[in-house]
Amino acid sequence: MNFEVDGQPVFAAGRLVPDSPAPTVVLVHGAAMDHSVWVYHTRYFMHVGRSVVALDLPGHGRSGGTPLTSIEDMAAWLLRALDALGVQDAALAGHSMGALVALEAAGRAPARVSRLALLGAAFPMPVSDLLLNAAKADAPEARDMMMIWGHGPAAQYGANPVAGIHIVNFATRLLEKAQPGLLHADLKACNDYAHGLAAAAEVRARTTLICGTDDRMTPVPAAKQFAAAIANAQIATIPGSGHIMMSEQPESTHRLLVAAVA
Repeated sequence: MNFEVDGQPVFAAGRLVPDSPAPTVVLVHGAAMDHSVWVYHTRYFMHVGRSVVALDLPGHGRSGGTPLTSIEDMAAWLLRALDALGVQDAALAGHSMGALVALEAAGRAPARVSRLALLGAAFPMPVSDLLLNAAKADAPEARDMMMIWGHGPAAQYGANPVAGIHIVNFATRLLEKAQPGLLHADLKACNDYAHGLAAAAEVRARTTLICGTDDRMTPVPAAKQFAAAIANAQIATIPGSGHIMMSEQPESTHRLLVAAVA
């Protein structure tokens, strides 16, 4: 679907079901990614008759506009996007950077978010100077570091149940599509975000943190510490998965996501 926020074109995969009693599932991608990381889940929610939107943030994927440079600005934009779509009751799910955006939005508008799923999330979410500098230079090494640190050991050697698709190469191609400077802007937004605990204190949604046991970017211990700051939060782990769980362990991720937003 195509619509506008702040006079700029926005793309979202999915559909809105009129008069649906269930909260709309809203999916927010991670740094330099787009709606396509949620394709499996978007199709499922459409199949079962649920309202679902997988958004492209400004400057990402098929959305226009200038990329936003802070988690706070992305969260404010997300709430304006929900206004434009007429969504008043949302089940928010975000991955990595998108998890911080979803958290901040849920803290700003607790009455509008009844379910919250944070995938690959921790606070703070520091990014090394080595990666930030490589991303600022738009160097291929930045994408390489993202792929090495972002995937578990099994994904490095294939491990995709879908024949002919290499997990790491697929994610690399997606990063290569991003406009120059986008990866750095997104990573810096994650690194600079300091409002996580304050936002967590305002969240009223039933919250699930979904974590890969082999995640080196947002390790399980850090996620557990983060979950302790959110009322009514629980942890769900995916054995053998790294940070980019939607492609590494799609079935396990899907089952946990469906339960989180039910």
